[in-house]
Amino acid sequence: LKLNTRQLIFTSGAIEPNNLAIKGVAHQYINRGRHIISTHLEHSSVNGPLAALFNEGFEIDYLETDPDGLVSLKHLRELLRSDTVLVAVCYVDSEAGVTQQIGEIAELLSGYPNCRLHVDATQAVGKTALQLDSVDLITFTPHKFYGLIGSGVLIIKNDLQLEIQMHGGLST
Repeated sequence: LKLNTRQLIFTSGAIEPNNLAIKGVAHQYINRGRHIISTHLEHSSVNGPLAALFNEGFEIDYLETDPDGLVSLKHLRELLRSDTVLVAVCYVDSEAGVTQQIGEIAELLSGYPNCRLHVDATQAVGKTALQLDSVDLITFTPHKFYGLIGSGVLIIKNDLQLEIQMHGGLST
């Protein structure tokens, strides 16, 4: 992970960076499309913003998984469109412990310049080797690896802009 090409945003837990990543990309790049792809494996802090965006008129598609819990790369290829602005996939599923194929997913998305990849890595950081160099947005909470409770982190690529989600008290 090349941090010199990334920005770090510290938050008050994992809910906040997941919301900022998902809604921030969707709203910032709404002129490029309203299509988002995710999975049914996501934490409620990912599913919640997706539901809110659906209520705003965004189209949300969910990837099929194979019997082992891996997302179907074939189904991802079928769902990707020119107006897809975001794919959100957890690195490790918190229920089954399945590690997703983040490198392969990122490779598929490389042919879609308007689409960004968000990875909730909360269950992976400190527990498994991570492949995140091709990921646009990474979220996690340090308490999962003995860090501060009540803190979260969003890492974004420098070339990525997010629409601000909170107003008042922030310098813009």
